[in-house]
Amino acid sequence: MFDLRFTVTCQDPEAECRITPLSDENGILVSRVSVRFPRVKTPSPVRIEWEDEMRGILGVWHPSCGTDHAVRQWFAPTVSRSRFHFGAPLLAVYGDRDVNRATVAVSDPVTPLALSFWIKDLDQRNTVGFALTLFSEASDACEVYETLLRVDAREIPFSEAVGDAYPFWRANGYGIPSPPPAAFDPLYSSWYNFHQAPQGAKLVEELKIASELGFKTVILDDGWQFPGPSCGDYSFCGEWTVAEDKFPDFRAFSGAVHALGMKLVVWFAVPFIGVKSPLFEQFRGKYLHVDRGLLQAGVLDVRYPEIRSFIIGNYSRFLKQYDIDGFKFDFIDSFAEGNETAPFDPAVMDCVTVGDAVRKLLGEIEETLGAIKPGLLYEYRQNYVGPAVNRFGNMLRVADCAYDARVNRIGIVDLRLLGYPVAVHSDMLFWAPSESSVLVAKQLLGVLFSVPQISVLLTECGEEQRELIRTFIAYWTANRDVLLRGRFLPASPGSNYPVTVAEGEKKRIALLCGEPYFRVGELDCDIFSICDEDGILLENVSDRPRTASLYARFGAEPLGTEILPPRSVTKLPLPRTGLVRVR
Repeated sequence: MFDLRFTVTCQDPEAECRITPLSDENGILVSRVSVRFPRVKTPSPVRIEWEDEMRGILGVWHPSCGTDHAVRQWFAPTVSRSRFHFGAPLLAVYGDRDVNRATVAVSDPVTPLALSFWIKDLDQRNTVGFALTLFSEASDACEVYETLLRVDAREIPFSEAVGDAYPFWRANGYGIPSPPPAAFDPLYSSWYNFHQAPQGAKLVEELKIASELGFKTVILDDGWQFPGPSCGDYSFCGEWTVAEDKFPDFRAFSGAVHALGMKLVVWFAVPFIGVKSPLFEQFRGKYLHVDRGLLQAGVLDVRYPEIRSFIIGNYSRFLKQYDIDGFKFDFIDSFAEGNETAPFDPAVMDCVTVGDAVRKLLGEIEETLGAIKPGLLYEYRQNYVGPAVNRFGNMLRVADCAYDARVNRIGIVDLRLLGYPVAVHSDMLFWAPSESSVLVAKQLLGVLFSVPQISVLLTECGEEQRELIRTFIAYWTANRDVLLRGRFLPASPGSNYPVTVAEGEKKRIALLCGEPYFRVGELDCDIFSICDEDGILLENVSDRPRTASLYARFGAEPLGTEILPPRSVTKLPLPRTGLVRVR
């Protein structure tokens, strides 16, 4: 089926690269890429290019694309970068009606590499270009390197082609364990509402309300480790001792959380020693880089075993002392070589590359902490989204996007498309007590297909906002199996997924964000609209009449019922953020 002609460029003149087709079945070409060096050495970049027809292409997707699906030209191609703790080796090109045009994946999510796509308009031959660049950053020395290159050109929904990358990675040794059940519970966070100034007593009052509304876990975020107000940076990270002015008795705080039936997860910035920490000078010479701008912190060089032991020792001490239930591991993607990185020294370092050292660190964390308390929760976030790094995490959250409901919703879809067994979490929802009920409801519905996190001061919310949260969490909990485990069908990535559907065996749940129009068939269906106007058009494509029940507030307030005749289109007076149940 395929007639891909690969062009190979090796920066190292001594390197040899061979591409061997292994299978060409049902629209999927898998090839072995072998790179050989004359001796064991640090590899230089190897670039493999191929081209295809310039037809049937409307957009490009990769795990970190966000709202950018642009088809770019040769001088500024779309690039999906991947290494162990950043990105994933995956790039998809799609066409009309979201049909897959080419989804490219590499079996190795550890070695630094880049996948690129561009329009070859300079050549004037009506073609597009693809490229795989291996060893795009510092990599372990080797004599022979092998990986698999998978090009999927099946004419199927692009979301299915993207989702099939994970079984490919899993078959090549990068499977992800199933999370503990608690990873799928609604979560309250102290981040946006307290920022770096959480107060134990006030937080407990918040959690009394949160637990009554249906939240089962709390993340105590940044600020617990230093006294005083927010500083806006990470200058006080490193010692990881509790600030007594905020938590006079952290054991009592932990006990109060557990008494509410909630689990306690605590934030740690894994790489950082703050410039104001007493430990900063102690680790001089063992930083990858020091940021004296926004971060105000040094990034530790985990190629040193003693540095990894120091980091793990902090976590094990904290776990034993306070009996917490998990860790929010932040800034793992900040481990990178920089202005203070020392050359590799085998006398004091046991890893050549930073990526290998981070991989070893996370494995040692899991082993050490798991022996103390099995079933711990570990929250990761964009952009460490590859299948190798998520072997060590079980909650994967959208990157910070405070108050931006659209970016949050799009980020959820992008993480869900990867098809991992981890629990995909929203970024924390955040609004003011004066916010309108419509915009509160839009934020809540935007995270329908994820595990919801919120970070609002519930003690300051009015009863109307609390009731919205309560009703939403009740609906979400009752339908969690379909929402999180049903067949996931987001539509139109280039339009930022205006329709998203989860489909179970007996029920579909849909969220409309663009045009208020939806087709209903034989399956029962719940349809939510967060479109800009009231009203919704439903097309009944079945041969029997269906009953449509209208509700406000996620099903809490009945608004009436209407009959949908067979093979018809009916306009219903549904208010924005309302629900239609078709039975």
